[in-house]
Amino acid sequence: SICLVHLYIALFHAELAYATDIAEKSDVYSFGVVLLELVSGREPIEEEYGEAKDIVYWVLSNLNDRESILNILDERVTSESVEDMIKVLKIAIKCTTKLPSLRPTMREVVKMLIDAEPCAFKSPNKDTKALL
Repeated sequence: SICLVHLYIALFHAELAYATDIAEKSDVYSFGVVLLELVSGREPIEEEYGEAKDIVYWVLSNLNDRESILNILDERVTSESVEDMIKVLKIAIKCTTKLPSLRPTMREVVKMLIDAEPCAFKSPNKDTKALL
């Protein structure tokens, strides 16, 4: 689920200090693909995408309106957290931008994910937020 994002953040965090700009932009792209896999429940390469097409192409081809965006999201979890999944989808799209110079740094990606609070929920007994 979306909480797996935290595991991936930890894995990439150790490499942050040592990555060169080019390698980092490549890592950011790869991380974006992982985020797309998580929110869509799909593989990076599937026959449905078409020949020489991948999940990035498929997602970008399906951003026409809210309904088509909802069809991108993994139906096994959308009923519980649509808005959170859309937040993560937006971050994934930024990470997989075609031009590496336009992609965020991994540090920025981590900040966006933290700010998005994809694993926050409101306690039924309190008005405060708690992280899973």
